Amino acid sequence: MPHSETSLEDQLQRQININLQLRRQLETARRDAVEYCAKFCEGHLAQYKSDGIVLVPVKYSWMGRGFAKGLRGIIGR
Repeated sequence: MPHSETSLEDQLQRQININLQLRRQLETARRDAVEYCAKFCEGHLAQYKSDGIVLVPVKYSWMGRGFAKGLRGIIGR
């Protein structure tokens, strides 16, 4: 049987390392996205107008704080 430059074990370990790196990157992106949404909720207030719901920027939203807390619960913060 011919010997390849990299063994199957080496190839498998390389693939495992790539998968772990991608998983870490995905988790970081997920946490960043949830935190961005949580901060958006805290900084905006939903107001009902005749033409629909409008998001109004505010310094702090108590209602948004509740939504933000729920979002952060998804990522364990």
